[in-house]
Amino acid sequence: MKLIVFIIILFTLTACSNTGNSFSGIQAIAPKVSLDNVQLVKMGLSEQVYRLRLLIKNPNSFPLPIQNLNYQLFINNQSFAKGLSNKAVTIPSLGEGYLETDISSNLADVIEGWGQWFSLAKRTLNYKITGDVGVTSFAIPFPFQYSDQVDLQLTK
Repeated sequence: MKLIVFIIILFTLTACSNTGNSFSGIQAIAPKVSLDNVQLVKMGLSEQVYRLRLLIKNPNSFPLPIQNLNYQLFINNQSFAKGLSNKAVTIPSLGEGYLETDISSNLADVIEGWGQWFSLAKRTLNYKITGDVGVTSFAIPFPFQYSDQVDLQLTK
């Protein structure tokens, strides 16, 4: 009898735990986050503020209610800026959406990395964005990493 009670308690505790990225028995796939656009918002001597437009793609068959996004932007393998967004946005199932967020950088850090910025003379810019996405009802944030190269050549 004690064994049966123990087994019932064990199954109950196992069924109630939600420590991973599943909800109601549904396993979730991490969204894809990429950089869509960057705008300079404020230019100061000690700080610059940029507005990032992030494209978020949801590979799941259910909507993803995003509650926060923690990220870092690298340019030519140098840390450029870090940011955190608490803007809530819901990405539709098997769809995509945008999240705009402001990020700041320090001019001294940017100047320090200029030695690595020689690719600008080659008219290319490599960037990487990394971080994690917090989704409502999921205990663990989803990590992401995306990198790409931007061609800076002007058309005539």
